[in-house]
Amino acid sequence: MFILQSGAFQNKPYQVYYLNPTIETLATAAIIRRDINEATANASDKFVDFLIQLEQQKVFVQYDFRPTSGNIDLLSVVNSPWNQNIPGAQVNPQISALAAPPLSVLGEIKRLWQRVQ
Repeated sequence: MFILQSGAFQNKPYQVYYLNPTIETLATAAIIRRDINEATANASDKFVDFLIQLEQQKVFVQYDFRPTSGNIDLLSVVNSPWNQNIPGAQVNPQISALAAPPLSVLGEIKRLWQRVQ
């Protein structure tokens, strides 16, 4: 998908660069709302369960996200960036991960984001 756009607009493929060191981020799913009934809460749980199923995870992989489960071969997913010969794309990049910032820093970032909204 994205590699086609690059070829059309830049006449060359994208190049993937991995920041080293980097901070690992974990994609999470949560539906948060106060004072909901049990049926809505159960539907939310079912939706999250749906998102982590194999077929949906493969869709995420097609859009350059790594799956939440290690059971997916990134090279076997159709239209995965890892099977399109994108320069620099690595299934297992050899990089160092730094610890996440302290909660106080994350809280300040959240506060600043909320001010903008």
